[in-house]
Amino acid sequence: MEAFRTVLEDCNLRDLGFSGRWFSWERGNLPETNIRERLDRGVAMEEWISLLLDFQIRHMSHSFSDHCPLLITTKQEDKRRFARGFQFEAWWVLEESFYSEVKRIWGTAKGDVLSKMESLKKGLTIWADKMQKNKKGRKMVLISKLGSLEESERNDENLMELIDTKIHLNFEIEKDERYWEQRVRLIG
Repeated sequence: MEAFRTVLEDCNLRDLGFSGRWFSWERGNLPETNIRERLDRGVAMEEWISLLLDFQIRHMSHSFSDHCPLLITTKQEDKRRFARGFQFEAWWVLEESFYSEVKRIWGTAKGDVLSKMESLKKGLTIWADKMQKNKKGRKMVLISKLGSLEESERNDENLMELIDTKIHLNFEIEKDERYWEQRVRLIG
């Protein structure tokens, strides 16, 4: 630990603090074996801190790993805006209603194949916007529920609900990962 502190000092790195629950690592699901510690930290040099005066590091709820993800938010906005064209999103196929929605739109569309494709494009765009809003809400509900379950006393019922919530949250995270994987391919 002393060597780690020396590296932080030699590199002029400062602990940025955090918000949210105090621990960033948890091991053991049973009350008698549960251990919580703050292992993960955000650090930065003074130059970075002076560039982004308004920032926050938050310990998020964890589901895959025994470490909590750290979310760094800043108030600096990206001023670029791009015209939005149609693009098929990989996460759509993970939505339960996707295939039935495609069949519904295609079945009610009129005209030749090109007209039906245009209807499908418009219909999927409307559907995707609705799903995106619902997805954010579902994820926030699951994160909130997971946070409450993690803070509550451990018992068999709580552990089952905790595992179920983590499974559902992991599925929502999978959708987000598909979204960002597609964005990385577009940039690269």
